[in-house]
Amino acid sequence: MTKTRIAILGGGLSGVVAAFYLSAPEQRGKYDITIYQLGWRLGGKCATGRNPDHGERIQEHGLHVFMGAYQNAFKMVQEAYGEAKNLHFKTWDKAFTKVDRLTLMDREKDYQSPWEFSVPVMPGTPGIDQAPDLWGRVVQVLEWIESEVLGTHGETFSNHPDLSGLSWWRRMLTRLLLGIEHLVAEAVTVLVKEALEVAQTLIDDPRKHGAHHHNMLAEILGGLRSWIQRRARPLLETDDQLRHFWVCADLGLSSLIGSLRDGLLFDPEGNLERVNQLDYREWLTSHGADELTVNSAIIRSLYDLIFAYPQGDWTRHGEVEAGTMVVSLMNTATYQGSIIWKFNSATGDAIVQPIYEVLKQRGVKVEFFHRVDRLVPSADGGEIEAVELGRQVKLTGNSYKPLKQLKSGQYVWPDRPLYKQIEDGAALEASGADLESHWTQWKDALPPLTLRSGDDYDALVLAIPPAAHPIICRDLIAQKPEWRRFNNTIKSTATQNLQTWMDKKEHGLGWCRPSLVGAYDKVNLNTWCDITEVVATEEWPPEAKVVSEQIMCGPLPCKDTLPPSSDYEFPARELKRVEEIAKKFLDDEGSYFWGNGFGPGGPHRGTLRSQYNRANIDPSERYTLTVRNSTKHRMTASGSTYSNLYLTGDWIQNGQNLGSFEASTISGMLASHAISKFPTDIRGVDAEALTKAEYPSRSSDGPGKFVVHPGMSTFPGNITLDNTTMWAFLLEADYALMESYCRRMFDEPSGGQVRVRPMSSMMMMTIVDIHTGRFVDEPKMGWSPERELTFWIPAVRIEERGGKEVATHFDMVMPYLVLDNPVAIASGREIFGYQKQKGWITLPTDEGNAAGTLSVDLFATKSFGEDARQERHRILTLSNPGEKDSSVLSKIGGFGDAVKALHHHMGSRHKGWHGSLGLDLEILGDAFHRKVPQLFLKQFRDVHDGNLACYQAITEAVGEVTKFDAFPKLVTFDMVLDHLDSSPVAADFGIAPEQKVHGVKLAYDMTIYPGKVLWQA
Repeated sequence: MTKTRIAILGGGLSGVVAAFYLSAPEQRGKYDITIYQLGWRLGGKCATGRNPDHGERIQEHGLHVFMGAYQNAFKMVQEAYGEAKNLHFKTWDKAFTKVDRLTLMDREKDYQSPWEFSVPVMPGTPGIDQAPDLWGRVVQVLEWIESEVLGTHGETFSNHPDLSGLSWWRRMLTRLLLGIEHLVAEAVTVLVKEALEVAQTLIDDPRKHGAHHHNMLAEILGGLRSWIQRRARPLLETDDQLRHFWVCADLGLSSLIGSLRDGLLFDPEGNLERVNQLDYREWLTSHGADELTVNSAIIRSLYDLIFAYPQGDWTRHGEVEAGTMVVSLMNTATYQGSIIWKFNSATGDAIVQPIYEVLKQRGVKVEFFHRVDRLVPSADGGEIEAVELGRQVKLTGNSYKPLKQLKSGQYVWPDRPLYKQIEDGAALEASGADLESHWTQWKDALPPLTLRSGDDYDALVLAIPPAAHPIICRDLIAQKPEWRRFNNTIKSTATQNLQTWMDKKEHGLGWCRPSLVGAYDKVNLNTWCDITEVVATEEWPPEAKVVSEQIMCGPLPCKDTLPPSSDYEFPARELKRVEEIAKKFLDDEGSYFWGNGFGPGGPHRGTLRSQYNRANIDPSERYTLTVRNSTKHRMTASGSTYSNLYLTGDWIQNGQNLGSFEASTISGMLASHAISKFPTDIRGVDAEALTKAEYPSRSSDGPGKFVVHPGMSTFPGNITLDNTTMWAFLLEADYALMESYCRRMFDEPSGGQVRVRPMSSMMMMTIVDIHTGRFVDEPKMGWSPERELTFWIPAVRIEERGGKEVATHFDMVMPYLVLDNPVAIASGREIFGYQKQKGWITLPTDEGNAAGTLSVDLFATKSFGEDARQERHRILTLSNPGEKDSSVLSKIGGFGDAVKALHHHMGSRHKGWHGSLGLDLEILGDAFHRKVPQLFLKQFRDVHDGNLACYQAITEAVGEVTKFDAFPKLVTFDMVLDHLDSSPVAADFGIAPEQKVHGVKLAYDMTIYPGKVLWQA
């Protein structure tokens, strides 16, 4: 049988995992596999070396651990240990130490405030047992919050009825309904019915969930969060334990609320791209998370864990895609055993060496000292026709044997080449050249090797990270827009590592807390861990007096672009910088952590027995980041656009999309699946979806890409409106006139496909003062203030059912919208279809406005006529302001209350809703859950015949209230609504132009999301 020849370029973890599954017994020997690897060892960022000059000490790239949710990584390790020979640990589990306690550095008071954090041990073994259901973990989070509220912090959250006889979810919902003010009596029956259904379905079958159920659950959780916050917030500065509980509860609840509202639990694939426009911290804030939580040690440790600092700038907040982070945390929540599993030996020896042993046994070839220099595509862009390789050394034998055996008998990776296997090895050793460095001065000992498609390989697997692509894939980037887009979007950062060996264990050194420490963002080295377990695998002589070992790591400030390979001094400069950072850390911070062995000037004599510093600056060593809006540009395992090129690495689309063992393992499995359809079971991901190569060509008559030019004032994506003050009033209007308007704007253009009716004979008038408006996707544009006057028709879309009009969806229709911001006018009209007009708004608090009048002027025509001039005219005056407290309004504690109060007021005042619109809260589901759907007729005049529309569509966009303050005051004004022929608001809708109006003043933040088309001509 002729075997398919596969060349794997790069021997990092993903590359060796791809080889592991392509060579599996299930493949029946179909593939002839060769790995081409720079230098003398495998593993990439997981590669380690043993230093014979220092007790065969382990030298790492950085701190590596498995998380208890790494189902695929554990499964792969278990399989390798089951087959490999020459293992140091007889069984896979002996290679790990479980960690369920860590220390986070809480900087609420100062940097030196340790927060001991215990994480429960969960049942099951990752890789062996089925992963737990996420909804089960949600239940456990709610149970934990309840137990803390009733137990540990009972005094703070007291005065509750005895509900101990009820099941947990009935207790939770009953307590919510009794204890949270904003669940008013009129909605109790609806809430109980919906919430109990959600809670029970959550346990029984999450597939039954619909978006409405998720929104309902999010509203209940939001209420719980507000209830806890109101009681806990005043005490947080003096009660560390309560503050820690609040941060954990707020993070858990805000994550659930955001995931439910954004559809990440209901339809993650359909919503990730939209959510990924935000940084994770921004996303938490947008869903109401406390600033204390957003800046907490927990959040900072998450950013530190994945080096989420573009250009290694750890002094800034960092950046990571919100949706990707949320999905990752969902996966992490389903951990089994301990949340963290440390290695009991070097990463390379515990993980990579067993895989290598299996590959050798299966006949996989590894060509060490082969540097990938260039991938050469065919002229038509169909395939990779050649790969150019540099051959660094000439071997004394036929193949290189990379492992060495220690006195203990274990086989390990050395920290340098085994020179006796290399011709002129003595010269190489004497030169001190680093064959893994992009900047080495060593000249290749052999002429270049060119692999050719069809002659030397049938398929290629590229397992080299993106930081190297501008060098080795330069022709692909020049040839294909997909590669250019990928290269321009995917970012990486350099990292640094410090290892120390000391003469005492942690307790003897003075550190008696959990010895996995995170969020120490006072210095670059923000994470450290005691790894004394590995000392037993090293070979320190007694006189070395090595008792313990520690490892510290963090981002290293760097540029996005690499210096040229001719800058031979670059590695030495960077290593010197890392050594200076390490010295400063040990001198300034060592006494805090290890007070018995360090003083203000560094370690006491004899304490620090050995030290290793590393600057991870090479293209293959840099950590791939997941900055905003980057995941959508990642390619799939078979999405290289070249027929014979497959991709693997934590930088491809792998369902995780963050740098980790699990992401690398999944990526290797996906590459194997893309080539062979094996493995068939990749846990937690859709292998078929993630191995598709989809680059559809755009239809020539379809919509094209929006052409951006300088001076644009409209931008895609979310719009945030923060620190907004609103004056809101209800006005009597003529139902028939409003109905006629709705028919004209929606029913008639759509031919009845979209039918809209007013809910009652009342309109709403609002004046808002937006302090800060931003285009989220264009942060470089800054922000701007905005003032608006809006007339609203609360309306519903209807359908004919059994000869009767039945309301199906609630929407707000805005026939008039006057504002003072030209950018907002352009964006609103062009993107959504808002009927925006230019105006000027004076507020009661404006300087020089002693009378406190609220007035609005409009650029308009006062009286039609040939001699009429369009100019600034007054349209609205609100004078003689009055303001007072209201016992009714004081009961409103959230946005849901406001909706219900408005619903009750409008419905009861007019003896119910018009016609068949008696479904009340059922059609107000969106508004009840802080969402305000808005309906538009979006249209543009034809350039040839201005009486025709060249584009016409009915669109809907949703504004979500992300922060809401209770109504503090009832306001009254004398209103004069002036007639303007070009904007006859009063005449259009039958509003009395002069009357006393009563309303409310409130404050909120809102996000306007991209909309959808309901009908298009």
